[in-house]
Amino acid sequence: MPERQTLNHLLNTLKPAAIDSDNFRAANTHPEGPRLYGGQVLAQTLRAAAMTVEPDRRVHSQHAYFLRPGDPAVAVELEVERARDGGSFSSRRVVAHQHGRPILVSSLSFQKPEQSDEYALEMPEIPGPEGLQSERARELANGEINPQFMIVTGSDLDVRVVEPVDWANPVARKPVLQAWMKTTGLVADEPGLHESLLAYMSDAFLIDVALITHGKHYSEGMQCASLDHAIWFHAPFRADEWLLHITEAQRLGGGRGLSHGRFYNQAGALVATCMQESLMRQL
Repeated sequence: MPERQTLNHLLNTLKPAAIDSDNFRAANTHPEGPRLYGGQVLAQTLRAAAMTVEPDRRVHSQHAYFLRPGDPAVAVELEVERARDGGSFSSRRVVAHQHGRPILVSSLSFQKPEQSDEYALEMPEIPGPEGLQSERARELANGEINPQFMIVTGSDLDVRVVEPVDWANPVARKPVLQAWMKTTGLVADEPGLHESLLAYMSDAFLIDVALITHGKHYSEGMQCASLDHAIWFHAPFRADEWLLHITEAQRLGGGRGLSHGRFYNQAGALVATCMQESLMRQL
């Protein structure tokens, strides 16, 4: 099977086609895959909302609820509600539909740039991406790559985990994952594009970091799915330059897991924060 997950394919998927001024349609990254990747729909709702906002306003937060499993073989319909356009903020609500039913609802807020006092958690001392093996190279070497569902192993993203997990033989460990991430090629400066790429990346390890707390894996009789997801964008960044995503499990219980993530650029600036609660149910 030819590999679909190239950078151009990802960029085309994350640019929904306009049906009219507030309705869009988007393709899927893995149409033959086993499931629809939640990060894709997060990214598409963000990009659709950005297409309805003045270009001088940048997204600063996104809050989303996953309502139903998505169908990878069916296009995603995106309906944007222009909730408010104020003097410095714009609010949008986006509903993603398939088969006539909502699969995700997302609220987003955009803001004109402002100057203010600043403070951020410092980036911890972590090895840089140089010298680390990519997830793609690691799985190719092990003969474990799945051509139907390459979230971190396609040729679109370069993902390098500081302390990789052997998912064939997972063991309980400290619930922290640190991964350097970027696109494998240059990306244009289009409204909402780099932010949508970060949204796509942000969903990659938040369930994983909760699973490794007890040495679990998706295939070990677990039902896992994203329930809700939030991202706060703090400062400008480029998705085609290295970003460090530090994920930590915060709480497991009641069939759910709560995880936290922070994105730093290579200069050490905190550029985005995310949180996700996921379903983690033993079958």
